[in-house]
Amino acid sequence: MNMKRPDKPHNPDKPYFPCTTFDHAFYDSAPQVYINYVDLPCTPEQAFEVFADPDSWPKWAWPGISSVTWTSPKPYRVGTTRTVVFPNGMEVYEDFIGWEDGKHMAFCFYGVSQDDVFSAFGERYDVEDTGNGTSRLKWTVAYDPAPGFKRVHMLVKPSMMLTFKLYMWQLKRYCRKQFA
Repeated sequence: MNMKRPDKPHNPDKPYFPCTTFDHAFYDSAPQVYINYVDLPCTPEQAFEVFADPDSWPKWAWPGISSVTWTSPKPYRVGTTRTVVFPNGMEVYEDFIGWEDGKHMAFCFYGVSQDDVFSAFGERYDVEDTGNGTSRLKWTVAYDPAPGFKRVHMLVKPSMMLTFKLYMWQLKRYCRKQFA
């Protein structure tokens, strides 16, 4: 279902394009699904400390994320919103459709500030305790490219896959530094 979310925050100084929102089934059925795993040198609770820290994202999800702003108060849960800014200035507006501290979080875009990139987009983070202060993250990225992005998607898909792997490596390195 595609719906404009006037009840959700977005930058009034930028264009706003609604995205198709969805439930958890989309992570298995989306036109594009990428799954990456990484073993983290921290507990699941510590991994969620990193995920909740807006200042951590530009450090480990670099060069993809410039800033993260939570637009809902703590505690974070289903219905929490945040805004993420990319280096090109595009803003994405996220609605969390899953949140269980130390175990699971998932969001979908409800809107973006740049047209013709994503019709629908979301990420799911599933964290499993592997013992001895370590955990394993299963990171799922699922999306439906908008018509403009579809035209070039096959050309950029390999670099996107490498970038996703880079993020996992950088997250592992970041956690190692934070929790050594």
